[in-house]
Amino acid sequence: MARVAHRTSRRQLLKNSFGFAAISAIPLDWGRSGQPAATGTGPTGPFAIVLGSSQDGGVPQANCFTGFCARVRAGEVATPRVACLGIVDPATGARFLVDATPDFVAQVGDLVAWPKQGDQPSVPTGTLRLEEEIQGVFLTHAHMGHYTGLLHCGREAAATSDLPVYASAAMARLLRSNQPFKTLIDEDRLDLREVDIGAPAELTPELSVVPFSVVHRAELTDTLGLLINGPSRSLLYIPDADRWDGWPVPFEDWLDKSDIAVLDGTFYSAEELGHRWQGEVPHPPVADTVKRLSGRARSRPEVWFTHLNHTNPLWDEHSSERAAIQEAGFGIAQRDQTWNL
Repeated sequence: MARVAHRTSRRQLLKNSFGFAAISAIPLDWGRSGQPAATGTGPTGPFAIVLGSSQDGGVPQANCFTGFCARVRAGEVATPRVACLGIVDPATGARFLVDATPDFVAQVGDLVAWPKQGDQPSVPTGTLRLEEEIQGVFLTHAHMGHYTGLLHCGREAAATSDLPVYASAAMARLLRSNQPFKTLIDEDRLDLREVDIGAPAELTPELSVVPFSVVHRAELTDTLGLLINGPSRSLLYIPDADRWDGWPVPFEDWLDKSDIAVLDGTFYSAEELGHRWQGEVPHPPVADTVKRLSGRARSRPEVWFTHLNHTNPLWDEHSSERAAIQEAGFGIAQRDQTWNL
């Protein structure tokens, strides 16, 4: 097992299924965004936290002035953040980001507030060295919502020093060969590290990550999913996919390895984009995924959807589509939701 090296400096490491039962076990209340927010004290062992759940273009998208976009523009609901996951090990103080999104600044702020003391955030004060607060960033692929946040690491902004960034060989080549990311690497703002597909990488003594190949549009690079393993549970994270069939390792094989699955929920249906051909941005519709996974014979992991497009009716807490998937035992990932690992 490869070990993911990270600094011990962060204050010297803080001073040296699937189904109704799984989903209802998480206490929920209605948060300010209209999404249910997890409640209760902060986890004491390794955990994952949702830092955003919208598609790359966010909500509202630049050309959207109707539906849920209009509600966000009017301030009726809080602005959702682009899909991003945090991984935290309270025992070591180590924190990791999955994807560097256009909401990188806000999501870093959310992540460094963890671990919490009970319900109280432990947000540091002053100017931070991000590489001391965040021990690594995993990139899934080269679509705009998943890596452009790295620009905040440059000299114009956070001016990081050797912030570890984990990526596939294809993603690493893209970053090394194209500006402005090449400059970030040449100036040692980023410490770019290639991952081995299918091989577990140790983050901390209690956390590891297995990157694997996902079938998704490969205009620039390949796409990775992650299986995040803790001492008690494993979480499958696949924010982007074209379909669930035809994978190098079958999708269901990865699902079988997980206790929690956070999956691509970009579109609810295949006819959701009225103004353009949806086939140029393929994603498995939520309705089809629910049908596919509801028919599985074995005990299933709890399943949550993320990466919702601005057109997705699941944003509406009163929609029939949302009621239908929740009645079927599926969930919608929401900001600040945590899963113990």
